[in-house]
This record gives sequence, C-alpha cells and structure tokens, in this order.
Amino acid sequence: TLSVTKAPVASVVSEAPSASSSVTESPTASDISESPSGSPSARGTSGLTEAPTAARTTESPITSSVTEAPVASVASEAPSNAPSFGSTGPIPTYAPTAVTEAPVTSTTTNAPTATVITESPVSSTVTEAPVLSITTNAPTTTVITESPVSSAETCTFCEGGIPDPDAEAAGTGGQTCAQVKANADEETNGSAICDILQEVESSCCPEPTAACTFCEEGISNPELVPPDTGGQTCAQIGLLAADDTEGSGTCTTIQAVESACCPQIESCAPLDPNPYTFEPPNNVFPVAPWTTCGDGVWTIDDTNAQEGTYSIKSPDLDGSEGTAVSNATLAICDDFAGGVLMFNTLAPVVPPYDILVWYVDGVEISRLAGEPEWSAVPISLPPGAHRIDFQYQYNPFSLPELPNDPPPIRQGAVWIDAVGLQIM
Repeated sequence: TLSVTKAPVASVVSEAPSASSSVTESPTASDISESPSGSPSARGTSGLTEAPTAARTTESPITSSVTEAPVASVASEAPSNAPSFGSTGPIPTYAPTAVTEAPVTSTTTNAPTATVITESPVSSTVTEAPVLSITTNAPTTTVITESPVSSAETCTFCEGGIPDPDAEAAGTGGQTCAQVKANADEETNGSAICDILQEVESSCCPEPTAACTFCEEGISNPELVPPDTGGQTCAQIGLLAADDTEGSGTCTTIQAVESACCPQIESCAPLDPNPYTFEPPNNVFPVAPWTTCGDGVWTIDDTNAQEGTYSIKSPDLDGSEGTAVSNATLAICDDFAGGVLMFNTLAPVVPPYDILVWYVDGVEISRLAGEPEWSAVPISLPPGAHRIDFQYQYNPFSLPELPNDPPPIRQGAVWIDAVGLQIM
C-alpha cells in the first residue's frame, strides 16, 4: 500500500504488507525555516531552521527510494478506499507504482531494506552583508562555516611622529596636525576621507632631508677666504652647509669651494727618496703621496730648484677676482712614528698681493713672505697619519682692489723642493 502525505519540502512515503504503517518523525539537526514560498529566509544570522518535516522514515520490508527535484510533488493519490494516515483496520495491498508527473519525476523502487530519502536541495547558501555564511547540510547534520571578518586598519598618518603637533596642516582650513591625526584615527585605510587626510602628511611630517655635505674629512684651512664667497671663511661656509640640504642650489654653490677648503688626498705613500726631490723619475706631479687642487694647480718647474733641476711651483693667479688659493698637499701614512718634516721653499711673495701658508691636518702652522732665497722650514709632527697643505694665496685679505705698484721682489709664485721626514 502506498500512502503519500504532502509536506512543504519532502514527501513521506509509507508502505506495509499487511499492517498499518509506523512512521517516526523527528526534526533534523538543521536549523532551516522556510518562508511561505518555500525558500529559506535570512534572519540576520547564519543559523537556519528547518520546519519539522520528516527527514527519516522507517518502514517495513518493502522499501522505496525516492529522489526529489527542487520542488516536492505528490506522485499519486491512494484509492478512495485506502485508509488515511494513522488509521487502523485491514489495508488493501497495491502493487508498487512508478508515476511520472511533469515537470518532476518520482520513481519508486522496491528493495529489502529501510527507506532512505535523499532530498535536494536541502543545503542552502545564504549571503548576508557583511558576513558570508555558507550552510552545508548532511542528511541529519547542518555544518555552518563562516568566513572570518578582518578588522579594518586605521588610516595611517605620520606613523613616524609629528614634529610639531600644533603646526597648521596645509589646506585644512586652520586645523592643526594633531587634529588631522585624530581624524585619521577614526577612519580606515583606503577610505575617501583617509586619502584626503593623507594628502597633507607632507606638511605635518615631511620626509627627513640630508644636510649639505661639505669637507666631511675636515677643513684644511678654516680661516681661508675662498674666492667669490663674499669674504666668508671656510669655517663659516661649513656652518652654512650644515644648515642647508643636499642637492639644493645653495649647497651646490657651497660645494664648489670644497677644493680650496679641504683638498682631497687620494692616497699616502712613503717618501721615496727621502728627502723627496722632483728629479727624474719623480719629475711628474702630482703622484702619491702628493695632490694639488684649488683655483689653479701646482706643476713641475725647471726655473728654480733647491737641489738639481726641478721643483714644484704654484700657479699664476694674478688678476683673479677676490681671494684665490691653490694647494700642494702631502699625505703621510698612519705608520709614521713621529718626527720632523723638513721642506725647502722659495717665497718671493709680498702681502697684500700674495703669501705662502702651510697647514697640518687643517690647522694653520705658519706664513711666509718676502723670501727671495731658498730657506729650510721644519715642522714637528706627532706619530700617525697627517695631511700637510702648502697653500699659495693671492689677495689673501680679499681687498676690492690691489695697489698698482708691487715691489720688484715679488714674482707672484712660490716654489717647494727637497721635502724629507726625519724620524725621532
């Protein structure tokens, strides 16, 4: 006997050979509720409730396996003399029937086991804003998997700190940087408001800039006044560089006088021979341990020499605008044990036109002028590396105009020869 009772989703099928059907109903573990139209309804949570439809039927030996399409249908009605569900008394026996009803097909198959009803679609996928909730139903159990909700990041603003919280943020109508930061803390990264706030970061927390580099190894002559600097000394120019930024126009101008204030020393080398003369093969200048720089360069000269034929001579700087300088620099290596540096010089120079000055490690040691004959000059040196600068200065006092009648002794240059180290 086939008795079918209509339910919102699934069909209940009962069969028995001679006795009344025994049907056990229990709610499935699913929490799925159906709206009047039969579709699951979202109630603001991911929990779904299913109406108490019989999801499992226990039957006597005759078994029906029924597969239903998304919409449950009634396959057939029992004859009029069939008792209603739950009635007693003799039940006529009917042969199993396969019934097709458009557009849903229901097939009944006899098997010697209990009836298993597979329903489709019981599983529901419900999308709720802003949480995606996916419900997967097994025949008797509902598993709900929820995607995690990632917490939004706070709008970033001056993460390295605000140098001046009370400074007015550009383009904000008078708001301080601290107020803009407080507004940013209430927004999330990527929002339109966050993007607007981040546009004023440059005025509240500008990127750090590097100071203008100038004579990083030290200033050879702090009191030197390089040409075209308005009378400022190398020490004053160094202070200006510290207050400027690398790459600016002012920094570029400042760095143009580095060669006068701190000539670069390429490398040190032993004096060979010692004393060092500029005779062949050393009649090439400059070579280590010598360098030259400034408004002009020193060169090998054969018109004056203390020993032999050659010496080094300062450049001709007559006619230069303002003060002009040129260095011949000797580098002494760090393995020097200490002693005396002896050099010979010819200095037919006359202030205020020109003068010879020498420095040790950037500190002025002495000056010389008015020496038309060769003279030997000693310099005491402690152990270690040293830099010796022989500097010819033209118009050392930066006079706007020099006298027109220099004395006959003046030759407008100085010469150096026979430089030696005496180890103590």
